[in-house]
Amino acid sequence: MVQFILFENVVVIQAANPGLWGSFVNFLGYILTLINNVTNNYGLSVILFTILMRFALLPLDLKGRASTRKINEIKPEMDRINEKYKNDPEKRNRKTAELYQKHGINPLGGCLPLLLQLPIFFALFAALRQIASVALGEFFMELLNQYEPSIVPVLDQIKEVVDKSAEIRGNFSDILPQLFIRTDLPIIEKLKEVAGSENIDLLVNAINKISDQEVYQFLQTSNYSSFRFLWIRNIWIADSPLVSVSGKRIDFFSGVWNGVFILPVLAGITSYYQGKIANPSGNNEQTKGFTTIFPILSVWFTSMYTAAFGIYWITSNIFQIVQQFIYNHLNQPEKEGAKT
Repeated sequence: MVQFILFENVVVIQAANPGLWGSFVNFLGYILTLINNVTNNYGLSVILFTILMRFALLPLDLKGRASTRKINEIKPEMDRINEKYKNDPEKRNRKTAELYQKHGINPLGGCLPLLLQLPIFFALFAALRQIASVALGEFFMELLNQYEPSIVPVLDQIKEVVDKSAEIRGNFSDILPQLFIRTDLPIIEKLKEVAGSENIDLLVNAINKISDQEVYQFLQTSNYSSFRFLWIRNIWIADSPLVSVSGKRIDFFSGVWNGVFILPVLAGITSYYQGKIANPSGNNEQTKGFTTIFPILSVWFTSMYTAAFGIYWITSNIFQIVQQFIYNHLNQPEKEGAKT
C-alpha cells in the first residue's frame, strides 16, 4: 500500500502534465507497483514485470525474426546479383528491389521491430529510475525521522519550499538520496538560496551523523523488506562492493557494502551468450564487434545503475535466450527440408 501511494505521488507531483511520453512511463511504473503490492519484493517484481513486458513485445520480435529469416534464405541470390552487377550500382539496386518484391520481403522488416522496441526500453528505464527516486526519497525521510528526529520539522519545511521552487529542477525526494551519497554537491548552494543556509546546514549535519550501519539496520525493518533481494541489501543501489547501502563510494568490501558484483558479471555473460545464439555464424566483422562490445557495455551499465536495472537486464537476456532456443527448434524442420 505504501508503494502505491508513493507512485501516486510520482504521477501528481513529478508529472502533473506528463504528456504522452510521461504518461507511458507512469503507466509502466504503475504496473510494476501493482506487482510489488502482491509480491512485496522489488527484485521478484522486476523479474515478473520483465517477463510480462517481453511477452508483450513477442509479436514484434517474432515479426523481425521472420523477416530476417526470409532475407537469409535469399542470400545466395543476393550474392549472385551483387557479383553480377558489382560495376552497375543502379541495376544492382533495381534487381535487389525486384528480388525483395518477388519474395514479399520488406528490407526494413528485420530492423523496424527492433527500432520500435527501443522507446519501450527507454520508458522501462525511466520508470525504474522514477520508482527508485521516490522509494529512496521516502526511505531516507523516514531514516532521518528515526535517527535524527529533531531535524524533522526543518526537513518538512525544506521539502515544502523545495517542491514549490521553480529554481530547482525535480523535487526534494529526488535530491535527498543524492545528499546521502555526497553532501558537497553543487546543488547545496542552490538549496541554501531557496530554503535558507541555516536549515540546509542542519540537514547536512543530521545526514553526516547517520552511519551506513544505521542505514543497514533500518533496511532490516519490515517496512523495507521489499528493498532486499538475495545477496543485495538495497535494490535501488548498484550491486557492487564499491558502494555502501546508502550509495556512498567505499573501498573494496569495506564498511556496509551493498553487493558483490554478481549482477554485472551475469549481465555480461548472458549478453554474450544471447548475442552468440542470435548470430551463431558471426561471419562478419560488424557482428563480431557487436558480440564483443555489447557484453562489456552490459557490465558497465549494470554496475553503474541500480541492482533493479541489473535484474531487469539479466531477466530480459535469459528470456531472449530461451526464446531463441525455442524459435530455432521450431524452425529446424524447415532448415532440414531446405538442405534436402
